[in-house]
Parts: sequence; C-alpha cells; structure tokens
Amino acid sequence: MNKRIFAALSAMLMALSISACGGGSGGGSQAETGQVAVVFTDGPTDQYQRILISMSAMSLIGPGGHVDLYNGPEVTFDLLEMSDWADLAFNTKVLAGTYDKIRIELTKVELVDMVNNESEMLDKLPANGKIDLNPRGSFEVSPDFTTVIKLDMDAKKSFQVVATGNGKLQLRPIFFVDIYEGDIFLPDRLVRIFGTVDAGSIEGAGTADTSDDAFRLCDIQFISQQSGPSMASPDDCVKVYADGGPGVFDSAGIESDFSEIAENDPLTAVGFVVDSGDPLAFLGLNAVILEDGAREPGVSGGWDTTAGNVVSDQVACDADQCFDFEPAETGMTVQTRMQPGTRVFRADGIELTQADVNSGDGGSVDAVATATELLAALVVLSTDVDSGIVTGTLASIGQTGSYAVLNVTTDVGAEVRVCADDDTAIVHVLADDETVTLFDIIDFEVLEIGSVIEAFGDTDSLPVGCDIVANQVIVEAP
Repeated sequence: MNKRIFAALSAMLMALSISACGGGSGGGSQAETGQVAVVFTDGPTDQYQRILISMSAMSLIGPGGHVDLYNGPEVTFDLLEMSDWADLAFNTKVLAGTYDKIRIELTKVELVDMVNNESEMLDKLPANGKIDLNPRGSFEVSPDFTTVIKLDMDAKKSFQVVATGNGKLQLRPIFFVDIYEGDIFLPDRLVRIFGTVDAGSIEGAGTADTSDDAFRLCDIQFISQQSGPSMASPDDCVKVYADGGPGVFDSAGIESDFSEIAENDPLTAVGFVVDSGDPLAFLGLNAVILEDGAREPGVSGGWDTTAGNVVSDQVACDADQCFDFEPAETGMTVQTRMQPGTRVFRADGIELTQADVNSGDGGSVDAVATATELLAALVVLSTDVDSGIVTGTLASIGQTGSYAVLNVTTDVGAEVRVCADDDTAIVHVLADDETVTLFDIIDFEVLEIGSVIEAFGDTDSLPVGCDIVANQVIVEAP
C-alpha cells in the first residue's frame, strides 16, 4: 500500500528519530512494537550550496497519546546532500498502532552561500519552531512489516523574503511525504546507504553464479548528517541484494567485481528499497551500484557525491567515456570518467545510458577524486517537473471532467485555470503564535476564497478547460 501524505518541514524531521519509543499509546510491558525506516530527499536549488537543518525533539501523536521519537541534543544535517536521490536516515522501533499527527521542534536553519562565503541563520522560526503535521488520514506502524517513510523537500519553494520589505528570508518549508507498507518501496527514487559489510553475511562471492550475491550492511550512517548524536544503532542492518549485476567499484574508484567485497569493509550501496527477506535486516536494497571504501568528502581517495553541471560533450578517453563537469558554483571544471560499469539514472529512478549524458545536463556524480579527474561510479541527472508556475489568489472553484479547477487571479491580474486531481500534492499551511499546522487537502471545496495559491505543474498537452495541470499546490490563508 502506498499512502501519500503531504506536509511541510515537520514531516521531514521524522527522519531524525533515533531512539526506541517512549511514552504511551497503549499500555503494558507486552505491547508490540513496529519497525520504521525513514529516507529523505531534497529537490535541487541554485540559490544555496548548503541548507543546514537542526532539531531537538519529535513525537508521534495517536489516540493513545504521545510517543517520543527524539528528545535530546540538536541534530543537524544538510538537505542539499540529498539532491537527485534519497538517503536512509534512520531505523527505529516505536509502539505499534495508529498515528495521526507528528509534532516536531526545530531550533534553527542555516542557509550557506559558499560562493560569497556568506551564511544566514534563521533562528527566529514560526511558532518558535513548533510544527504539527496532520496528514490525510491516519497511518499505521505494524509489528508485521517495516513501514518506510520518504520525505521529499523542494528547496526552491521553501524560503521567501518577508513581505515587510526588509530583505530578510523566512522559513516556509514544503515537504511531501510518502508512506510505504508492503513489498515494494520508493520505485521512483534511488536510495544511498552507507555502512559496514557484516562479518559472515557475504553470499555468493566464491561462485560464478551471481543469482545469490548478497550481504548485510550494518552500522548504518546517515550520509548527510553534519553534527549531533549518531543516527543509527550498530545493530541496524540492511540486506543488500547484488544479484542484478550492479556496478562494483573499489576504494580507488576502479571498476571491480563482487568477489572483491570483504567483511568489515566500509561500503556505499545505491539502489531501490525492497522487503528484506532476512530476519537480521529491517530492510532490503536491490543494488545498482556498490562503492567499496570510505566516504571522505574532499579527500583524494574517498567516495563523495558532487552536484553540478555537465559542460562538454563526451569524448573517448582510453577505453572509457569522459566529459567535463563543473561542481556547483565553483566556476571550475574537472574531467569525469565513466567506466563500462558506470550507471546513469534520472532523479525519478529511470535508468538511462551513458550516451544520454550531454552538455548542459544538471545532476550529481558519485565518484572518487584523483589528482586529475573524477572516477564516476554513478551519474544521476536532475529532473524538473515544474514546467509552469502560477502564483495568485483563489477566485472560485469549478470542475472539468475528473479535475477540480482552481480559478486563480495572478499577481498581475490574469485569470488562470489550475487543474488538480487526486494525484496533485496539495498542502494547506495554517500558522499562529503557538503552532504551525499543516493539512493535506482532501476536499477542494474546503479552500477559502481569497487564499494565496502557488501551483507548479505541466502546461503541455492540456485537458480541455485547463491552463495548467498541477502536480503541487501550496495554499496559505488570506
């Protein structure tokens, strides 16, 4: 089952729950617990090079009361480490049952522009950082399966200049949340998991048959975390399946094979999340890339993820293909080498070929840096689904076919028909001095005329009666 929930920054911080449940939604020492795994991702932005989010507390709220997920020292992580794919942030046990609200407490947000060597600290947050998320309906945590939560932020929509004209930025973060329960998870996003190969868990390394190649990856580390307590228990493990012929690369960035993977190696696995099928693992991963060795950003010889732009067409370099890559906002280029096993994907999980990497493409490269080039294991090209943007106030609501039509008067007085359906992500933001509350809209008729509307979507091949078909709509009170 895939239950889509739409939220703002509150939801994303479920990713930071790092302790077993406490508090009560049910009683007795025999109460069952359920496993929750959280991955989150971030949409690209060209405005900042780092967005550092800090939080101090989080809880789930259900009919039985509060369950503390985290309450302790600040945990800080960089949202922009997750452009174009998702990171596994944590796995924890909480009391099994029904939940319908998430409450979090933020402490600060820091926006870093490394080009100008400037940063802006947003420490005066709405409602002192206290945010309640009310998703569309309740969600379950069950002892029978791992519940996977994906939290997706679009940084371009999350910050705005205060209307008073003082030039200051304010936080208006927008997150979209998917909850997956079952055998198939996150079909539209590659997930990165970094940990240590568990001793005694390697299967299939000694045979030519690759159909049983697998191992457990334990002591999982949250790749994008910058500071704070560890996000994972050493006992947390993911079962990595390598039976699909993933590209395998050694610690120097050179293409290798599965037989080179050894017990206790640090390793990054990239692929698609599945059910674990292993009682010693809370989650499984169908790997497309295995990167053996430490993740050491900025250190020659360590794996790192670099966002930027392709700035040349491909050329042959020895038996490989190379292109020039400009890391974001550096103004410098570096030769990037694709070996035969280097894989290429779009950010929405669609696999491409090496020939699809062209000058002008934006994206991220997972690579080891040598003195002269990047040895790439994986190239992920960004996708921008927002071909149209509409901003204005809601004048009326109508219907055309299966679409609700939000008739919006734009800031320059134009009338635009914004079409939305059940697949449109709509989040309604209400704020006062006590709490910022976020609702997922079920019935379009509840929207108040005069509400501020921001719609993002497709303006091609439109149905009759639509000027834009929205994939995302943000609603704020008049």
